[in-house]
Amino acid sequence: MRSRVLAALALVSLVACDPVNSGAIDALGGETPGVRQGPLHRPGQPCLLCHDGQIGDPPAFSVAGTVFEIPAGSIGVDSATVSLVDSVNSRYFAITNSAGNFYATPAEWTPTFPIVSVSVVDSAGLKVSMQSQIGRDGACAGCHFDPAGPASPGHISMMADDGGVLP
Repeated sequence: MRSRVLAALALVSLVACDPVNSGAIDALGGETPGVRQGPLHRPGQPCLLCHDGQIGDPPAFSVAGTVFEIPAGSIGVDSATVSLVDSVNSRYFAITNSAGNFYATPAEWTPTFPIVSVSVVDSAGLKVSMQSQIGRDGACAGCHFDPAGPASPGHISMMADDGGVLP
């Protein structure tokens, strides 16, 4: 019996202590003061680093991200509708919260990659659509991080930094 318990503990420690994943999580830094862990925390960060469903982690997400007003800003868009369509035409609609965050758990939607269509419509009816597919990772901030540049298109946003409409 004791050997089984020790073997189980060893397996848990191997699964839960992925040094690459742990290093990426550590690089995110601490929580924002005054914001509890939960649906409003860590806007703009790659949610699936922690929400990957591994032992000891928070609940798994299949897709998750944040919609900001402008690419370089930190103000999230509340009550926007995020529409996602995967390669087998399965559809999911998420509503952003006051931090601009949205997510789907695997019980709600498990896409068959690639996700072929993504669009966001804010409460005023402004719509932006992603121009490319999502190949294999439902963490939007894996590609959409700040600042925009050769490695990233920048945050998901409803308007350009100058307040103009996105293409």
